[in-house]
Amino acid sequence: MKRKTIIKPITIKGIGLHTGEPCSMTFKPSKEGGIKFLRTDIKEAEPIFALAKNVSSTMRGTNLTNGKEQVHTVEHVLSAANGLGITDLLVEMDGPEPPIMDGSSLPYAQALAEAGFFELQQEASVLKLNKDIEYKEGDISYTAKPADKLSITFLYLRNHPLVNRQEYTFEYSEEGYLKEIAPARTFGFEEEIAFLQANGLAKGGRIDNCVVIKKDGFSVPLRFRDEMVRHKILDLLGDLKLTGKILGPMSLVCHCGGHKTNVEFAKMLLKQCEE
Repeated sequence: MKRKTIIKPITIKGIGLHTGEPCSMTFKPSKEGGIKFLRTDIKEAEPIFALAKNVSSTMRGTNLTNGKEQVHTVEHVLSAANGLGITDLLVEMDGPEPPIMDGSSLPYAQALAEAGFFELQQEASVLKLNKDIEYKEGDISYTAKPADKLSITFLYLRNHPLVNRQEYTFEYSEEGYLKEIAPARTFGFEEEIAFLQANGLAKGGRIDNCVVIKKDGFSVPLRFRDEMVRHKILDLLGDLKLTGKILGPMSLVCHCGGHKTNVEFAKMLLKQCEE
């Protein structure tokens, strides 16, 4: 498998989900290796590489830092890159957080596809399992086993009558990602809104960029009956892009994971590859 970037720059604009701040984000071709973010609103800013070691926090999103500058809530952008097999990309931002768009990864994936893809000559670094691995933290668990193809099964549980149990298996392909995973939007529960706002989050949340789960219904019509668990897979693909590698063939099963444990599992995957 060859490394892959885009052909031409493309820009999208909007507000960040948690900061509520406007941001113009431009995807640019890169041949330097890896996915990196650059804060163009900060003078002499240095790139922030999308690697697990650069994660600064995982409260309601995955945030990265290079020790000086920071970018927030990057998982949807990284998910689109992972879903489309992109290994090299420069993401320029004039704000602290990517535009949330419609709450899914689809607008990013569509923009990247519109920019066109370019295959580089160098071989991509592929994350290959050489043994079964398992990670547990309380009721959360991850298992990964060598397989003939990449598949991700996610079990989402919540004590809520509308979404108490959702399970989905995604067998990876770029086309499948665009149809089955990328359109799934971020979501939250009505009773959480006050907590999020009290902690300076969800300032950019709008009816057109997230699904709010109420006691007896949803704030907007769902795109999938099981949209919540599909979005969890979307987030997991974004966080696993922090390995800096293409996911090789494996069977991955996750029970009730979130950003914090996704990142820890990404580190575990990397460690086993080095052994």
